[in-house]
Amino acid sequence: MKNIRKTVIFAAIILLIHTAVPAIPALAAYTDTSVYKIETTKEFNSESEALKVAEQLKKDTGWKAEVKPSGKNGTTYVLTTGGIEGESRAKNLLLQFEKETGLKASYGPIGQKEPFSKAVSKEFAGEAKAKEWALQFEKETGLKATYTLAGNREAYVKVATGGIEGEDNTKAILDRFQKATGLKASYAPYGAGQAIVKLYSGEIADESKAKSLLVQFEKETALKGTIETVKKQQPRYKIVTGAIQGETNAKNLLKQFEKELKVKGAYEAAGQPAQLYNVKSGYFNDEKTTKNAAGQIKKNTGLTSSTEKVKGTRFWIVSMKSVDSQNLKKVDAFFKKKTWRYTAAKAGRKQTSFRIVSVPVSDQKKANDGIRFFKNKNIQASAQNAGGTTVNRFRIASGETAVQARINKGLEFFKKNGAAGTSGPTGKKVYSHYQLTTESVYEQDKVTKALNFFKETGIHAEAVKTGQYYSRYKLSSEALIGSEKLQHALEFFSKRSIPGKIEQTGEYGYRQYRVTAGQVISKADLDKGLNVFKKNNISATYQTKTVSLFHISINELFTGKDRADAAANRIKTNYGWPVNVIKVKNGPQITTTDYGITLSQMVDKQMKVSPQTDAPAYVSLSYINTANQTVTADLLNIRSSPLVTSGNIIGQLQKGDKVNIISQENGWAKIRMNWRNASREEVEKYVNPQNFTQDSSAYFQFLKLSQTAGLNAAEVNAKILYNKGILTGKGQAFIDAARAYSINELYLISHSLLETGNGTSELAKGTMFNGKKVYNMYGVGAYDSNPLYYGAKYAYEQGWFTPEAAIMGGAKFIGEKYIHHPTYKQDTLYKMRWSPNALHQYATDVGWAYKQVGRMYSLYTLLDDYTVYYDIPVYH
Repeated sequence: MKNIRKTVIFAAIILLIHTAVPAIPALAAYTDTSVYKIETTKEFNSESEALKVAEQLKKDTGWKAEVKPSGKNGTTYVLTTGGIEGESRAKNLLLQFEKETGLKASYGPIGQKEPFSKAVSKEFAGEAKAKEWALQFEKETGLKATYTLAGNREAYVKVATGGIEGEDNTKAILDRFQKATGLKASYAPYGAGQAIVKLYSGEIADESKAKSLLVQFEKETALKGTIETVKKQQPRYKIVTGAIQGETNAKNLLKQFEKELKVKGAYEAAGQPAQLYNVKSGYFNDEKTTKNAAGQIKKNTGLTSSTEKVKGTRFWIVSMKSVDSQNLKKVDAFFKKKTWRYTAAKAGRKQTSFRIVSVPVSDQKKANDGIRFFKNKNIQASAQNAGGTTVNRFRIASGETAVQARINKGLEFFKKNGAAGTSGPTGKKVYSHYQLTTESVYEQDKVTKALNFFKETGIHAEAVKTGQYYSRYKLSSEALIGSEKLQHALEFFSKRSIPGKIEQTGEYGYRQYRVTAGQVISKADLDKGLNVFKKNNISATYQTKTVSLFHISINELFTGKDRADAAANRIKTNYGWPVNVIKVKNGPQITTTDYGITLSQMVDKQMKVSPQTDAPAYVSLSYINTANQTVTADLLNIRSSPLVTSGNIIGQLQKGDKVNIISQENGWAKIRMNWRNASREEVEKYVNPQNFTQDSSAYFQFLKLSQTAGLNAAEVNAKILYNKGILTGKGQAFIDAARAYSINELYLISHSLLETGNGTSELAKGTMFNGKKVYNMYGVGAYDSNPLYYGAKYAYEQGWFTPEAAIMGGAKFIGEKYIHHPTYKQDTLYKMRWSPNALHQYATDVGWAYKQVGRMYSLYTLLDDYTVYYDIPVYH
């Protein structure tokens, strides 16, 4: 497209200036700021019940709630059972009833109190037996039982012998013991035992010598042996670093290296000596300005400088001595940025690059540790072959032995042959004596029998307590009213030859209970309750009651649909009530786009493409002759704001230059510049989203043009399109077009109103072309040379023969070519002006997006029913 009409709203949307495209990251999810409330249709049969629940709701959630009559009456039922034997059964039936019906109920006694009794056995031995009989008791009688200690505890003991010589002899005695006494026993080593070791010679350098010594060793000691390799042949390495800047750095690193790795080394020159320079700045007007410049140099380059006055003049300079090439580049870059001049003169050379070289090491791990040491310091290093290798080393290892004479003879052999060695434990031992120990018993006759056996055999033995005890127990049934069931307990005891009796507990209770469920609301719930009692063979009856119904009004507002839904789910989960979520106020839907860079980096990129502004500028009045509006200083900084900061300098004036003073304030002259380069400060003002508040019209530069606002057609027709020519009453057509092509409908309306002169242009009202009346609501294809002809021709080719077709077709064109273009994806005014790589930006004016939003904002203020979608940039 060429010569596109410049009257189109947000003209930049219809312009494609560049071919390079910014990469806009994917959007985050929307944050809903609309306001919602929740309502429940749950009704309660009494005000007291509703008040109690409302108080609990407030306690659980902190939400305010009030109880109100629902204006309805309800029928409730009171369900009551007949007699149920025993409180335990009544409790269980109550739990079953509440679980299966979801209804609340209670239980209570019937009749007079009667005494509780239980069946109790006499004492019997063994806890294992007590546990077993308690389980059998419940199975056979249907009653629960417990067992308790009765009488004193008796200790378990084991009979243990002294040492018995020889393992075979010990086994024979164990066999005779078990046959004679009927008791089980076991045996184990007795005493410390003799350790089994292996002998190892010292290192032997020659393998043939080791083999020869092994033959002599086996002959003289009667021990078998083998030859083991102790150390294998290893190459030798030296660790060499890459270049290290500065001799002091090299010295310090060498000290750390030698201390941490225990390896000696040295440092040496690496590379050619560096060229040094003496640097002098251009002239500054006074000492204060010069010292300020020196401070800026220190802050931005790290270099220390001095200031001095130029002889015979009123000017000052900054000088730096012995600056190397790397730091000279920093100086050059900073001075260019400040538009300062400087000179650099050669000042000799100096060795600045060194490397560290270690002594040779044969341990590969030590070499790797050394390389890792330098790598952690961000210095390259490698292990280089230092020539030569270490030799293999061997030793003689004997077979296992516990004989001290052989151990001594073997160690003496190694010593006299120049390879003094050691004995190494194998973890094994040999024993000469063993001990017999019986199983644990508490019966005194068994202990006596064991001790007599060993006494008759001539072996010392004694009884030793194990720390465990044998106890006596008695079994008791659960407490019941009446003795009929307790007779089964006495029969259980009799079968096991244990006397038992029925004892009163001293407590009293009721034989029968009933379960009552009050305020059963529905007939269905009543039937559920009756069925529970019926299947448990319990009789039940009910009575009907008429009650007034109440409901709870929750007076809490929630910002965001997610929070409202979470609150509704909380009510459903915790209380089981039906809940509706109702929007009470529309609020913006806000998402973000992560630009992946910092704000400072974004400003850096924008400054490189010469951003423009028509805003006025400021210069110091101290250097202006206000009579003729002329500059009196040799060089005068032009600033974007009346402050002295590094980020607001936009240019310089020279002595004698004219200025156009608009006003004077606090020692500054405000001057007219027309279009000029914007300062960093001015760019950051418009780039930083945090400089625009959500309640300002400027926030509309973040409005998503690719998101419909959910407008109401009747409201649009009444408040925006009323008396707007051909566009009158076409609100639904714009809404349909916006939904079909995902475009903000108010943007389409605003675009159309501006393009058609509020619906009165010939293209809008309809014009004849090739015998057909055509319409064009957005001026698509209406070139400046003949807008009526070309706009009608385009409409005819597209088949726009009704106003609605023109509204729909124009929306499709705008969506495909611009807002939803697969490459550009710049669907907010902010994205059109500020792309993350400073390419494909629709204007150079830093205030372009800010200036475009007025009409859109004014149209939104006319409406009540809409949703605004914003996409806010995010910088790190």
